[in-house]
Amino acid sequence: MKKNPILESLSSKKVRYGGYATLLVLGALAVVIVINVLVDQVPGKLDLTKNKIYTLAPETYKLLDSLKSDVTVTTIGKPGSEDPTVKALLAKYASHGGHVKLATVDPDLNPGWAKQFDTTGQGLGAGSLVVESGKKFKTIGQYDMYNYDTSNYDPTNPNSAPRLTSLSIEQRVTSAIQYVTAAKNVTIYQLTGHGESTLASLGLTTAVGNENYEVKDLNLLTDKTVPAGADIVLVMAPKKDISGEDADKLRAYLAGGGRMVVLLDVITAANPTPNLAGLLATYGVEVRNVVVVEGDTNKVAAQNPLFIIPNLEYHDILSPLRTNNYDMVLIGAQAIKTLDLKKRTLKIEPLLTSSPRSYGKVDIANAKSVDRTPQDIPGPFDLAVAITDPAQDAGGQDTRLVVVGNVKFLQGGMPGQVPGNGDFFMNSIGWLRGQKDSITIRPKDVSQMRLSMSQLEALLFSGLVVVILPLLILGSGLVVWLRRRHL
Repeated sequence: MKKNPILESLSSKKVRYGGYATLLVLGALAVVIVINVLVDQVPGKLDLTKNKIYTLAPETYKLLDSLKSDVTVTTIGKPGSEDPTVKALLAKYASHGGHVKLATVDPDLNPGWAKQFDTTGQGLGAGSLVVESGKKFKTIGQYDMYNYDTSNYDPTNPNSAPRLTSLSIEQRVTSAIQYVTAAKNVTIYQLTGHGESTLASLGLTTAVGNENYEVKDLNLLTDKTVPAGADIVLVMAPKKDISGEDADKLRAYLAGGGRMVVLLDVITAANPTPNLAGLLATYGVEVRNVVVVEGDTNKVAAQNPLFIIPNLEYHDILSPLRTNNYDMVLIGAQAIKTLDLKKRTLKIEPLLTSSPRSYGKVDIANAKSVDRTPQDIPGPFDLAVAITDPAQDAGGQDTRLVVVGNVKFLQGGMPGQVPGNGDFFMNSIGWLRGQKDSITIRPKDVSQMRLSMSQLEALLFSGLVVVILPLLILGSGLVVWLRRRHL
């Protein structure tokens, strides 16, 4: 019987091996397709971005778990036109706890709806959010959720544009939810009339606003007392001393369970502050006319002994900094001394301290250098302290103060350059108001990280890509060809 050449060719080893290979490829493709279909049906997604852009912080989840009332987050714009990043994050809010509801309102179909939330009269553009619960609401502009670097932006150049650096979506939305669900919002009064720094001059208005604090000015020249609604009073680097009468008003406020932050710039013989010093002495501390110089080179920034990286002591204010591995930098900090003669009930806790190798320059205004002299005072020193004076009556509120012998750590954009500086200030306010676990959501960096390589590393990498990898591919192909040649 004559053999069929077609059937004979199909039964050859080459065809069998080729068929096996084809089946393996088709099987692999089928597995990949099935896996993709199944993964697409899973509600949870993996966030593989470097800074977890699509992942909510634990503080946000803790807030969502504590909600007792419903919150509605409404996006202004046509349905389907939402920013995909904002939409993805809002979906995570809605999927956790069940108290956050999402909605979209088209301003063209319902123009009157957005106007009721437009408190500035400038309109709410497409992409803006309205967060509301009950009778309280807070709006988030479409551009408030993104941070841009405009340092190299040239408005006259059509090819120039601001560079997106970070996303503030979670920071804004979590803050808004916290605001609309809070039973009472904290009011901060900042002392004026003595050349003080203000939150605006320090560039902290946005940071404080994001924490839902209401800020008002306090002028004791016109106000007979500190207002009863003052939850916290800020005394920030007065250029001249407060009057004795002003000191008495502040003393009376503190005696009633008041809360206060005191930041002091360098005190010299030319600008003494005896009345303010007397107020602080009531609570057992003295800010000395001593500028601290750090002698430990591992505890200084920019190789400048006046730029101190302080030790972070153990306190609720500093716990978030420790968790995030944040350092601080104090420039020209003054030493704080705990007085021997003070009320027995006072609890004075160091927050920031210098190293044992530090020393204090007594007359910094006339010092020709920061080199150590026999007149200098040996360290270490307290640079910031937290003070608690327990309430005398049952049910009363404890008096609390945070005293820092420095204000420059908040000036000149320092909180932006050293995140720990800004967090320390905000955490101090949180501790004063009695908030042990502060909610601090930072913007998430989206700037591209560049790969830096030396010339040798670049040469080795080029050799790997241009020479070694092609040779490996060629070699593997040659091996396969030789094996199949003998089939």
